[in-house]
Amino acid sequence: MKPTELLPPSQRTSSSAYLVNRLRKAIFDWRKEGYPGVTPTTWRLLQFWFYQDHELERDPFEFWFCQREAIETLIYVYEVCKTRTFVDLAKQFGSGPIENYDPNTDLYPLYAFKMATSSGKTFVMALSIVWQYFNHWNENSQEYTSKFLIIAGEKNVIYDRLVRDFKNGDIFKKLPFIPPEWREDFDLQVILKEEPIRVVPESALFLTNIQQLQDEPAKKKEVESYIEEVMDLPEIYSLTDVYQENRIRGVLETCSNIMILKDEAHHIYDTQSKWKNILLDLHEKLKTNHGEGINMELDFSATPKTKEGRLFPWIIVDFPLKEAIEMNIVKRPLEGTLREAKEIESEKLVERFKAWIEVGISRWREYRAKLKPLNKKPVLFFQCQNNSEADELYSYLETIPDIKSKALLIHTDKRGEVTKTDLELARRFVRNIDDPNPEKNPYEVVVSKMMLNEGWDVRNVNVIVGLRSYTSKRQVLPEQVIGRGLKKMFPEEEANVEKCINVLEIIGPSGLTEILSDLEKQEGLELPKFDTNRPVNLPTIYVDPAKADRDIELPFIITTLLTSDLHLDTINFEDIPPLNLPLRNKILETEYVAYDLIEGYEVIRRKWLLPVPQESKSVISYFTDQILQRLRIKGHFADFHPIVKRYVVEKLFDQKVDLDDPRVLCNLTETQVFESLIDFLVETFRDLTFKHEEMQTVEVRKLSDTPAFVWPREIFQSDKTIFNYVACDNMLEVRFAKFLHQAKDVRRFSKLVPKVGFFVEYKDSENHLRHYYPDFVVVTDNGEHFIVETKGRVDMDVPLKDSRMKEWCKDASRLRSAKWSYIRVNQDDFDKYDFRSFADLVSTLGDIS
Repeated sequence: MKPTELLPPSQRTSSSAYLVNRLRKAIFDWRKEGYPGVTPTTWRLLQFWFYQDHELERDPFEFWFCQREAIETLIYVYEVCKTRTFVDLAKQFGSGPIENYDPNTDLYPLYAFKMATSSGKTFVMALSIVWQYFNHWNENSQEYTSKFLIIAGEKNVIYDRLVRDFKNGDIFKKLPFIPPEWREDFDLQVILKEEPIRVVPESALFLTNIQQLQDEPAKKKEVESYIEEVMDLPEIYSLTDVYQENRIRGVLETCSNIMILKDEAHHIYDTQSKWKNILLDLHEKLKTNHGEGINMELDFSATPKTKEGRLFPWIIVDFPLKEAIEMNIVKRPLEGTLREAKEIESEKLVERFKAWIEVGISRWREYRAKLKPLNKKPVLFFQCQNNSEADELYSYLETIPDIKSKALLIHTDKRGEVTKTDLELARRFVRNIDDPNPEKNPYEVVVSKMMLNEGWDVRNVNVIVGLRSYTSKRQVLPEQVIGRGLKKMFPEEEANVEKCINVLEIIGPSGLTEILSDLEKQEGLELPKFDTNRPVNLPTIYVDPAKADRDIELPFIITTLLTSDLHLDTINFEDIPPLNLPLRNKILETEYVAYDLIEGYEVIRRKWLLPVPQESKSVISYFTDQILQRLRIKGHFADFHPIVKRYVVEKLFDQKVDLDDPRVLCNLTETQVFESLIDFLVETFRDLTFKHEEMQTVEVRKLSDTPAFVWPREIFQSDKTIFNYVACDNMLEVRFAKFLHQAKDVRRFSKLVPKVGFFVEYKDSENHLRHYYPDFVVVTDNGEHFIVETKGRVDMDVPLKDSRMKEWCKDASRLRSAKWSYIRVNQDDFDKYDFRSFADLVSTLGDIS
């Protein structure tokens, strides 16, 4: 399964969360209906996020299904269902009677998101902020907000990650969260916990730790004790900063209608906890002083559970680890098997687990060699039973030449938190772990305790060695074992076990195997096993320096199509051509005849007029709705209705008509008439949702600029391409690459994989702005350039892509000295003819596209 595939509820494992199963069904149906009941602002955002193509660092970008379902569910329960309390949610979507319900805490909207590690919770937080922000300014300032507070839990690594994403609003600038026509209107000031707050801006995002919300202790000694045991304030703070009058708690008491988002801070949901009481108290103070309290409270966690292990009943989204693995959102965990490996009876950890330690190092070395052309380095993660064993293993690793000075030792306390002495080094490591520059991050091996908590989900962990004795009885959560290495190293690729792409190898003795068995039982999955003697594959495509003469320049032309607001003032009704359909003098009727079954003679004959609309209003309204839906336009019914009505009266038929004429109403009910009208007006008004800008060349990129990348599909070797292999998506492309390789009039060619970054924008059959990535670029002996599309199946969007690509070729030929042409090669035609040259193919198939 792909991460973006829309899963129907019937294909999903039933959730044990109280609200989720019924919500899943409601969201699935609501999505199919086209999101009825949302504001025009929300409609535009949903269309931009999920129905328009995006690009990120030369790769196509789509939001994952779990991210989409999460924001859709939030919008549905808050904006469509307008549920503001848990009891309202329970009435509509609860599975049984409410348990442990406390109305004293059910004071404002509270929603929890249970999302597996590395499934993109931060993206959902950003989507939620954008949705609220623009609805606040465009639709309803009371129902929505432009003030936000993101709370990280007690783990400073999580806070650091949030700072990295949200500081200076970077996440909103780099990722496609905001439609282009609204970007200049997005003015959200991000304020970190260490920054002074003197004046609260109209639109603000506060980012802090939960500790900064605590009440001022009565005694300074209590504060100092708390800081020593729990908190970690930045170095610029002194102890007095905790209880100074202008701390963030005081600032928040002036911010009514604020939206609170919590990342792995779910422990504050304990209603007996001082943290939850702080938020309830803040809500009441805001209501008393400003008339509005907390707008809503959102919690994002892989484990939103009580201390007793029960799921919170107000969870509205449940995306478990099993689905994250099956949908290729995270790495595929693999359990390594060692032949005849035994745990040696010894007090020395290195002696006891020697076999698994050496195999882990060996696998790490194989990955290091394979990843070097990709300018990436793997991380080997050793998990020990306690800090003293970690010390022993670290000392041993420092004796190995290619590991010495590359190992990082992390001590943790009994809660799984990094100790203060190791914290700064560990935080710096996590920030730079994916950087291949050894000056920024020299570490490639991590040694720590198994109890290391959340926040360490980095991309480059390929091998985890869990050194847990079979005699150990201490409880270790399965997600603490594998969670530190689940984030994909290659986000754009699916996991491929055979080719070692996006896999997490877990190696360890029988004590670790027990933990993995617990995980399989909890999640209802089976971890594939692999033989640690099997070589690491990891096929890589890269530019071959020896074939520099096979390089090709690709002109990147500025975007010529941009979505825009509807401009009805540009419509000149007189310029719209008439359809002139014949107005038939027809009254719809039916005849009923009954015969005697024995004698066969006619017994009864009756005629009835078939029902037709009695007035034109409903007919024109229906036509208008259909046209707006096809155009993906929201909120312009009142503007469009008179245009459609006038067209029906003056131009639809071969004569001007009266809408109250029964003949007209009868004609309008015929399928051919209303389909002709809707199709024609949709095509006529299609360009109203796009604006054109003057075209110019932005830059010229060479194939040789493409960074190395892994490739899990088919490959073909040719000396006519600058890459070491031709990366092919299927066997048709392999056969076509072979044809180009053998064609004597082809000088050089290449497959245009997404990593090259070449695409053109086009409007699809549903009026969405899409990115078209053609298959091949070919340069012939006479210097002519071709874009070639190989096509196994022709769908309704193919002619639109053809037309757009031909326009691009004309523009490229005009702007560049080379001549550019486009050709589509259908599989049936490629199989039918025996082409001897590329010119032969062009002359035979050139008119097909």
